Amino acid sequence: MLIRPSLQLAVLLAVAASPFPLFGQQDLAGRIAEIDAVRSSDPQAFVIALEQLEQSMAGASLKDRQHIELLRAYREGFSGRVDESIRIAEGLHSSAVDPRIRLRASLLIANTSAATRGFASGLEHLGAALSILETETLGVEEQSNVLAVATLLYNQLEKPELGLQYADRLLALDIDDRTRCIGMQQRLSALQALGRWSREREEFDAALHLCQEIGEQVFAGFLHLDAARQLVSDGRPAAAEALLESELERARSAGYPRLISEFHSMLAASRLQAGELEAARGHARAAIDVDAASSASLPRVQAWWVLYEAASQSGDTAAALDYHRRYAEADKAYLDDVMVRELAFQQSRNEVRQKDQAIELLSKQNEVLTLEQEVARKSEQNTRLALALLTVVLAAIVLWIYKIKRLQGRLRSQAQTDDLTRISNRRHFRERAEALLRECTSSGRDAALVLFDLDHFKDVNDHHGHATGDWLLVEVAKVCRRVCGDGDVCGRLGGEEFGLLSCGGDVHAARRIAERLQQGLAAIDGSAIGYRDVVTASFGCTSVSRSGPKFERLFSDADAAMYRGKREGRDRVELHPGGAAGMAAAPG
Repeated sequence: MLIRPSLQLAVLLAVAASPFPLFGQQDLAGRIAEIDAVRSSDPQAFVIALEQLEQSMAGASLKDRQHIELLRAYREGFSGRVDESIRIAEGLHSSAVDPRIRLRASLLIANTSAATRGFASGLEHLGAALSILETETLGVEEQSNVLAVATLLYNQLEKPELGLQYADRLLALDIDDRTRCIGMQQRLSALQALGRWSREREEFDAALHLCQEIGEQVFAGFLHLDAARQLVSDGRPAAAEALLESELERARSAGYPRLISEFHSMLAASRLQAGELEAARGHARAAIDVDAASSASLPRVQAWWVLYEAASQSGDTAAALDYHRRYAEADKAYLDDVMVRELAFQQSRNEVRQKDQAIELLSKQNEVLTLEQEVARKSEQNTRLALALLTVVLAAIVLWIYKIKRLQGRLRSQAQTDDLTRISNRRHFRERAEALLRECTSSGRDAALVLFDLDHFKDVNDHHGHATGDWLLVEVAKVCRRVCGDGDVCGRLGGEEFGLLSCGGDVHAARRIAERLQQGLAAIDGSAIGYRDVVTASFGCTSVSRSGPKFERLFSDADAAMYRGKREGRDRVELHPGGAAGMAAAPG
């Protein structure tokens, strides 16, 4: 029989009110299990009962004390003190007398690693747990714990195929309602990421009913977020906003910062689209404040963008400039976080392959040793055969090393190259640009920077589809490569924004580069795919002699000139004026 959240709170408070010494050792273990069972369904009751327990631990066995330490780790993580949570869990992982506590501590580290961007450590602990799952006999509870963390972590790493795989394995077990709620929510989240959520309406209703029935408001809240995103995807933003407004208070009561931040971020974007600027600002600030501990979350990026847009529409240029700077910082942190996650995942997979190959190599080496012993007792012909086999093994080692080097090269290329256009991404563009600026400065040469942003690109996606938009971005990148001279640096800086840095030219050279880019864009022919619009962009130009040799200032001045061109009619090339007056006139 399910206990509703209100009854859970009453039961736990009634138990906590009794003096701890009245409980025997068997009763203590049972009480710890009761508190453990409600740690996410009723956080307030969990915290109160755990504090009572911590104040009266005299006579507790080592096993029970370590179980209470595990509950403390859960509490610290749920309260946002993730570093302390991981510290406690790591201590238990190395010292717990109960193997189940060690396994749960390892899973807790894996599950909370995303909050500290320790994805490599998280995947390492998850890999160890999955290895135990595949090689040892575990009870249903231990199996479900491993599979639940696997689907959670892989969904966090934006690997929905793996998240769906482990969610399906989890739901195939005979599990309790709380774990089933988690599995169903994570399965639907993976399906939405794969574009298949809309076909699972009945499953969504069942998952939401179950999570609400047992008081799992955090996972119920994430289900509502998924439903709202689907409504937006289906072209029903008003219905999505109504759903979020109706569930906002319940999301707040769950007490989970990331969940609340996502609610406010989506509502801020919706209110901005409706022209309700004050309401949009309120939700955006709430999204930022409630998740202040996170520096690389998508809700923060979206919230800063809403504040920037609202300030721009209100004509508050100074605030818009500040908000745009904060948006750019949050966006960079988020993109860096995405890259770190992907690299951690690829590194984890690479390490697994290396271990498998090392095991296979050791197996082959053992076979060779056996053959060598046999060869020693046979003729010279067998000796030659053993030498031939050894040559084959050495060739396999060389081939393995060669493949590893190639894989490392591909990973490095993936980290530096924009997946769609195959030119430098934002991070690699900055690294190359800063190196080129240092070279220009040391040789006393000027350097010209051109930034440009495609005009009305959103209309391309809206009217012609994202496939046409992607085609257009690839064609623009081709124009950049044609204009980019030897030693120049070009890259896609995000969305429809591109940049080119050339050493040796002043701001007038930057203008000439921009005009060549402008001509190249206008010459793009999309008639073969049904796109007949002339491609235009707004260009911002500056140089080291006008903005100084620092990349941030150079980029900011070119960006300001570019946005001035957008405001003054688009399809323009604007030069940063330079000097104090030019800096004061820079737009937000």
